[in-house]
Amino acid sequence: MKLKTHTLMLAVLLPSIALGQRQLTREQALEDYHILKNVLTKGHPALYDYTSQSEWNSLFDNFENEQLATIRNNNDLYRSLTKLTDHVRDGHLIVMRPLLDSVPKLFPLLVKIIDKRLYTDTDDFGIPVGSEILSIDGISGSKIRQNLMEYAPSDGFNTSKKDRQVEREFGILHFYEFGVKTAYDITYKTPHNQTHTKRVESEPFEHIGQRFAKRNSYLPMKALGIKKPSVHFIDSLNTAVLTVNTFYLNAEEYQSTLKDVFKTIKRKKAKNLVIDIRQNEGGYPVNAIHTYSYVANDAFKQRNSSEVVVSVLPEKQYSQNLVNGYTYETFFEEYYLNAEHIENRWIQSNDENEPLMTPNKKRYTGNVYVMIGGQTFSAGSSFALFCKNQGIPLVGEETGGGYYSQTGGYPIIYTLPNSKIQVLISLVKINRHVRDTTVKKGSGVQPDIEVNLTVEDLINGKDSQLQHVLKLIRNN
Repeated sequence: MKLKTHTLMLAVLLPSIALGQRQLTREQALEDYHILKNVLTKGHPALYDYTSQSEWNSLFDNFENEQLATIRNNNDLYRSLTKLTDHVRDGHLIVMRPLLDSVPKLFPLLVKIIDKRLYTDTDDFGIPVGSEILSIDGISGSKIRQNLMEYAPSDGFNTSKKDRQVEREFGILHFYEFGVKTAYDITYKTPHNQTHTKRVESEPFEHIGQRFAKRNSYLPMKALGIKKPSVHFIDSLNTAVLTVNTFYLNAEEYQSTLKDVFKTIKRKKAKNLVIDIRQNEGGYPVNAIHTYSYVANDAFKQRNSSEVVVSVLPEKQYSQNLVNGYTYETFFEEYYLNAEHIENRWIQSNDENEPLMTPNKKRYTGNVYVMIGGQTFSAGSSFALFCKNQGIPLVGEETGGGYYSQTGGYPIIYTLPNSKIQVLISLVKINRHVRDTTVKKGSGVQPDIEVNLTVEDLINGKDSQLQHVLKLIRNN
């Protein structure tokens, strides 16, 4: 579809957290819940992919008969709706945090999740970097991680995306789950196996953000935060490292930048190319397609079909259209009205971007390696799958985006009238083109060479995935 049916980036959609609550009566909370329930049951194209209809009936019954009685304000409703929608297992379905009145102080430590455990990512507050956080206020680190993961949407049963989001937003999510506190009792074990308990005061949101650049896990990422494709060279290995942090850029500007980057790579006569999409949370699919055309071995394909389950937008009066030039109904009429209609869904097998999916005439012909991670999502995960299908080696951890399918087409924002909570939902399901059908359902795109950050790597500020790729290049 030649329209911008992409998922907006999380940072754009999620408003800054603030403290202050909108009170809700039972009737108001129930009305907001029913609106969202109607949107999900009538419009979500993959509602029953991972959770059966009978399971959903039980979840809805539990919400109405038990959860509803605990909801007093919009924060309560946000928590409950987030945990409910987590059962959809859709990384594009986002319940946005309420925009409130004043900024709270938050849990101040910056954390990294390694092997399902919490570790300190800086040397702040006298706690050594790489110390395992055993508990916070008597609640174990494993319990805290498990609770906070419900706030981080992900495709299928993937946890790598959840971990990456939880570690980035730990203080905010801890606030929503456990409330505001002036100080925290932290029990931790140092890298030398010494166990201590320390009381640490909460910090303003801004102060925590200013310390993000101090994360040991961020130090090796030379292009962190850069939106345009950027390249640097390791001359000793005749290697170019191309970082593509997002596909969420104007297509013309993006493609012009990419063209210049590959001109530079050609001029430098780099024999090896490392493409880093570990931070790429997606954007416009056409940018992913154009990028892959520079390294494609042959014509490629992004999907077998796409599908929708509704012809008229549910709860339209509460919706905000994000696609320029269309209403949902005109979009449906143009792309799905004449599609194959099976039971309650319309299935479109044509892909209007297919003519673009051929090798670029000036494509790169050297050795290519691609680094992926839990933040690799949506169109970023599509790029990883292009590589997987054509045998370009993937190094790192499982992507956050689904292997077999994802939503992401025609995004709509709903504003619930009483709580003013906003919900982003995508109404098109994409069934991806895959060559290996042995991958377990609910997985992301798997690396060919799995390389995960270790605690030792964290302490030393080592980019273990990049170092592994460079070792492969040296050995070859």
